[in-house]
Amino acid sequence: MDEDRLSLFLWNTNRLYCKVRHRFSWEASDPIPKKGPAILVCNHRSSVDPFILAASTRRVISYLVAQEYCRIPGFRWFLNWMRCIPVRRDRKDVGAVRRSLAELKNGRLLCVFPEGGISRGFDNPHLGMGYLSLRSGAPVIPAYVSGTPASDSVWKAMFMPSSSRVSFGAVCHPPPGRPGRLDREQLVEWTDHLMGAVTDLASSER
Repeated sequence: MDEDRLSLFLWNTNRLYCKVRHRFSWEASDPIPKKGPAILVCNHRSSVDPFILAASTRRVISYLVAQEYCRIPGFRWFLNWMRCIPVRRDRKDVGAVRRSLAELKNGRLLCVFPEGGISRGFDNPHLGMGYLSLRSGAPVIPAYVSGTPASDSVWKAMFMPSSSRVSFGAVCHPPPGRPGRLDREQLVEWTDHLMGAVTDLASSER
């Protein structure tokens, strides 16, 4: 099976799973560019969120995932096929940042969960997502997933029925970068802007 057919098969399989188990209502359009580098920034309340996001766009999403998930035999092949990027949880993984920039340069769509793991809020977002956007110049699409099972267990959430949906915000284009090294003020300002866009989506869901 060639890559295009495999992508279509996996996408349709995942969409069917999301519809049946999580009653996901898919819409035919989204603000994600059809090609070229882009970054999805989304809340993360459940291990099901990546599947729901993947069902909402025809593009293959490369996720930044915790390194330990890449060691699970059942997931390893699938994550490698999606060109997901393993990240250490200590927030100092320079290699993951370099690989993310390389994937963006190659026109990939990356998804970043700002808290770095399952969370119910946005108290401590990574500045890395702002760095990736500013350094690469890639546009950012805010997204908000609601209705997925609020469970910290991967397998429990996978099989718990739910009613889920994805809301997208307007595309955020990074401001022109200043010459030289990005400073913390730039990173904080842009990261806060992106988190505000996700928070606005959360407020509209209430």
